[in-house]
Amino acid sequence: MELESKMSGKKSFIHRAQKEWDSTDGHDMTEKNRIAVILRDNNIRHYPLFDQTIFINKQTHNWQMEQPSGYTSKEDLWRDWETFKPDLLFPKKNLIIEIDGDWHFNTQKGVKQTNKRNEYYEYAKIRLIWFTAAQVKEWSDAELFLQLVDRL
Repeated sequence: MELESKMSGKKSFIHRAQKEWDSTDGHDMTEKNRIAVILRDNNIRHYPLFDQTIFINKQTHNWQMEQPSGYTSKEDLWRDWETFKPDLLFPKKNLIIEIDGDWHFNTQKGVKQTNKRNEYYEYAKIRLIWFTAAQVKEWSDAELFLQLVDRL
């Protein structure tokens, strides 16, 4: 009970991979905004949430956006749940778009975490559209639109 009172009113637990990283730092915001604008301008009725934390249950593989309750420490939470922060989340479509930079492909830790993330999305039956940051930057708006339409 004492631990619970210490935890009440505290900020939500932060996934260890995100502890020292602020997704609002804008490193990929241009690409995310570009995708959202292309969808909007072409009347594709998909409305993304940017950098929305999701929780995937390790046993049932059900996912949710609300932080699971009843946990007194982040370690307890991590025992039962995986936490992810997809670039673009479309909750009504059960769809995620990830735009991954070099770190995801050129480092051992990045490859391991990316593979784990993608497996959990698959287990949770979340459709994943996965682009590299380089692809999104090099494609024209028309090419990116065709890639999106083809995968949606």
